[in-house]
Amino acid sequence: MTGQLVLMKMAMGRYPAVDAAVPGTVLFEACKNYFKDKSAIAYVVGAAVSSDSMVDPSNAIYIADLEDAGQVLSLLLVRGDPKRAIPAFVNPRSRSVVQSRPDDPGYVPGASCHVVISKQEIAAGNDQGRFRTVVEQTRGIGRALVKDFLTLLLKRFAEDHPDRFIAEKKRKRKNEKPETVTYRPTVRFHPQMNGNLKKDLEEGRIGGFKLTRGSTKFRGEADEPALQRLDVQLQARIAPTNDFSKVKRLVDHVRQTLKVISFESLNVELVDDSGHRIDSVSTATIGIENLDDADMRYCKTVTIPDHGGEAAECYSAFHPPTKKFAAKCLQNAEYWK
Repeated sequence: MTGQLVLMKMAMGRYPAVDAAVPGTVLFEACKNYFKDKSAIAYVVGAAVSSDSMVDPSNAIYIADLEDAGQVLSLLLVRGDPKRAIPAFVNPRSRSVVQSRPDDPGYVPGASCHVVISKQEIAAGNDQGRFRTVVEQTRGIGRALVKDFLTLLLKRFAEDHPDRFIAEKKRKRKNEKPETVTYRPTVRFHPQMNGNLKKDLEEGRIGGFKLTRGSTKFRGEADEPALQRLDVQLQARIAPTNDFSKVKRLVDHVRQTLKVISFESLNVELVDDSGHRIDSVSTATIGIENLDDADMRYCKTVTIPDHGGEAAECYSAFHPPTKKFAAKCLQNAEYWK
């Protein structure tokens, strides 16, 4: 059984913005409490999650197994997805196919995903206060769904314990009156950057940046075709560098110099070895503001060792080798450099 683990750092947030720090213990407590009373479940509606079981109770994600051991919290998330392809077995000799569909209509195809979180905060650096997190790559249970599911549990937890989530709202201006509000904790995922970003920089694959603004002030005469949008772009090519912070400083300097122009987007452009733009891949341009902190396209992955046996897609309890290897990944310093 082989697969991939994604390495990230989990951070606690709060909504709305308040002068309060949310400890990771809040998430750990919420997961354990709702798992214990068998209510750690949410329902999937499109790309979002909901607590309303009336939408489609068969399309749901829940905590199937949980283990709180020392400095590690392990979760096994299971999702039932009625739109997922039904597993089947084929016999190449007889050329027959047997569908694995149970007679009970309450069953739907499902998948499992291991989520292993370090309970030890990162003590220093840009990731200070975050928690190392390993998520199994599973079709149908993406990182966004995992994050939204945990955030929904935190929302419920805040509603059940409102007295624990009261703080002063952050003031945008000094003359604003202090205001005490209730808030809810949230979860954010930040990628553990892999070596590809450094390699792309060193090889000159990040070869420039593009600033774009749009204007719709001119629409033409009433009886003529209207000009719906006019794009004004500034493009710059830069020399290859192995220090991405220098690229950001350069772009910030150009943007500040041209501050009279309100640019709507700001992207780093990836180029191939011959200097041409890469148009056929999703990473042709990347928003520079989020590249080094939230863009998952440069997220480090680790291959799960092949432990043999059948590769089940879904199970109700932890797969011990996967959980054990994920916990080891949290402790492997080489993965987190």
